[in-house]
Parts: sequence; structure tokens; C-alpha cells
Amino acid sequence: MFLLRERGLQLIRDIPEEIKSIAVYGDQTRTQQLLAEFLLSIIRYAPSQEWVEIHLSQVSKQMAAGSSAIRTEVRMACPGEGLPPELVRDMFHGSRWTSPEGLGLSVCRKILKLMNGEVQYIRESERSYFLIILELPVPPLSTAGGDMMLMMA
Repeated sequence: MFLLRERGLQLIRDIPEEIKSIAVYGDQTRTQQLLAEFLLSIIRYAPSQEWVEIHLSQVSKQMAAGSSAIRTEVRMACPGEGLPPELVRDMFHGSRWTSPEGLGLSVCRKILKLMNGEVQYIRESERSYFLIILELPVPPLSTAGGDMMLMMA
């Protein structure tokens, strides 16, 4: 990404091999758009000459009446305070947004919720991060020809 180089940021990816090969049902384009928007926000507010981390982990595999789903956590982190408080407020509580970016994050959060996912923004003493939880159905061993599948990596 050009913005990473421009800001002198190192991208750290922590994606376990077992997650890279998981096939799930989902809207691949929409999922990529949402994750890209959250990542761009982290990059914009990360301190220059530092790092941005993407970490994926499989939280659980749930089984219910002949179907199963993978619950995956995506953590996008940077050092420091990260997003300004008013942007976080716009994302979670806004009906009158202070910026176009706040409106965009609010829309992303709502779309993610419609996709059976959720997002949190967490500030710790030395870093801040989005914690995105996706629950996506796993296809049965034989898939119908027209079904859409999304690879996690």
C-alpha cells in the first residue's frame, strides 16, 4: 500500500497457515471492502515510522443441526492512541457525524452487523486496535455450483 510507504509504516501480518486454507461462505467483495476501510483508518492514525499489525485467529468452530460456522477474529492494531475519540464516537454513537470518515466507519460497522459480525475499538496503554469478529458458515463437503465461497487469506 502506498500510504504505508508514505508514512514509513511497517506492516506486520500474523495469519496462521491453518486459517489461510479455510473455505467459508460469504460476500468476499463486501468483506474485503469493510476490512480495507478499517485498515485504512488504522494506517491514517498510526504514528509515522512505526507499525501496523493485522492478526487473524480462529476463535471457534460452531456446529448446529447439520451446519457449521467459523468464528474468526481480525485484529488491526497500531501503537499509541490511534483514532481520535470523536471518530470513535461517530462510529458507534453517531447520528450526526463530525467527518466523512466517521460516517464511513459507522456504515461499515452497520454492514458488518448485518453480515453477522461485530467490531470494537480498543485502547490499551501502548496500542489501539479494531477487533473485528466474523462468523461465516463453512460449506458442506459438496457445494452447489452457484454458491459463493470466500477464502480467509
